[in-house]
Amino acid sequence: MSIEEKVLELIKPSREEYEHLYKAYELIASTIRSILREHGVEAEVTLQGSIAHDTWLSGDRDMDVFVLYPESWSTSELRSRGFNLIVKAAERIGGYELRYAEHPYVRVRVGDVEADIVPAFKLANPSSIRTTVDRTPFHTRFLLEKLTPEMKDQVRLLKKFMKGIKVYGAEVKTRGFSGYVAELLIVKYGSLRRVLEEASSWKPPVRVDTLGVDKEFWRRFEEKYPDSVLYMPDPVDPMRNVAANVSMRALATFILASRCYLSHPSLAFYGLEYSYLSTEKLEEKLRNRCIILLEYTLTEKLPPDVIWGEVNRVRDTLVKFLANMDFHVVDSSSWSDEDRYCAILVELEDCTLPLFKHYAGPPVVFSERAQNFIAKHLRRGVGVWIDERGLLNAVTPRRYVDAIQLLAERASEYSVAPHFKDLKPAVRILDSQVLNELSRRGALQWVSEFIMKTPFWMEMCIS
Repeated sequence: MSIEEKVLELIKPSREEYEHLYKAYELIASTIRSILREHGVEAEVTLQGSIAHDTWLSGDRDMDVFVLYPESWSTSELRSRGFNLIVKAAERIGGYELRYAEHPYVRVRVGDVEADIVPAFKLANPSSIRTTVDRTPFHTRFLLEKLTPEMKDQVRLLKKFMKGIKVYGAEVKTRGFSGYVAELLIVKYGSLRRVLEEASSWKPPVRVDTLGVDKEFWRRFEEKYPDSVLYMPDPVDPMRNVAANVSMRALATFILASRCYLSHPSLAFYGLEYSYLSTEKLEEKLRNRCIILLEYTLTEKLPPDVIWGEVNRVRDTLVKFLANMDFHVVDSSSWSDEDRYCAILVELEDCTLPLFKHYAGPPVVFSERAQNFIAKHLRRGVGVWIDERGLLNAVTPRRYVDAIQLLAERASEYSVAPHFKDLKPAVRILDSQVLNELSRRGALQWVSEFIMKTPFWMEMCIS
């Protein structure tokens, strides 16, 4: 039995799982239809996403339910009247949570099944799209026409592979490959192995032609998405890049993992062979390293994409701030429980700097620059002198030599995101006590991967 056959046995949903999810869907759909009838509204309730495409994985318990309202409605009517009808249905189903994207939707639970109920327009063709979610039913229709039963299983394998190497998901948290991108790759290439063979030789920026387009199309397409590293036209809406959110890190990870898997196939690439180190082993790995943890507690609950976008912005600003203060940043990462707790890890070559900093100045023959250099450093430095090359030099004491003190005292200079700017982070060295606290918060996997650096699957590249 091949590696792929073994994996497929583990990830393909059972008949009982199908029955379980469709039973939950029928309860949700029938409740929505009842509300629509009671209010005299004609709308179509449909199942969308990976369950509708039949590309979902065993253990998945989330679904997308769309309520398609008449095209004659205005967008404001959809967002008010249409949304309110969904809320009434959600109240009848049980507890619900409000969510926000381009327009609001609700998340409900039926047992262990989570469903997003989304209002959209029922359109005759994709050229009439008025909101981003209006494309979704056309995606479903396209994929049901293109995917054979065998290809659906290949999509499952590709999704599991992407999850195993941690590049699955287009949300801000991951900035990887969406389920739709994975499905289109199988439509294009036919199988997991063919996708990986193609990807192993990709060189960014990458073009994946899903439509059979010409050079002029690519020119206009790339002009529209100048910052993308992967270009894939949406067959339903050709001038939309379905891979626009894929980051260079995610793309590079996928390229390397594809190459490694083809030469050394292993369950490790699917995340099926992995054991986290104990906190004792992690403590050993921490010795003589400078890893700093910054912790924030948000004052209000925010949508996950907002949280991740802002904590990543703080992290990026923090890295630049430390570099400007002469600290060499080795690595950084951010995490959130998607409630109110956010954390950033930053590893430095050293937590402290020398007490004094040397400045190399201009040649004395450049009178104005030389004068400015002397004026700047003479009074606050240890001294200014001319070296054998005729260049000015100075040594001055540093204001900050300790990274912890610097980050604690000047948080306002890097905590720049809207919901972080008034917060003061707790700044600590990562040690055994902090490891245990992070473990209790559910962040042990994140911190373990940060400490270890090497992804588990990468070890297979040289096995």
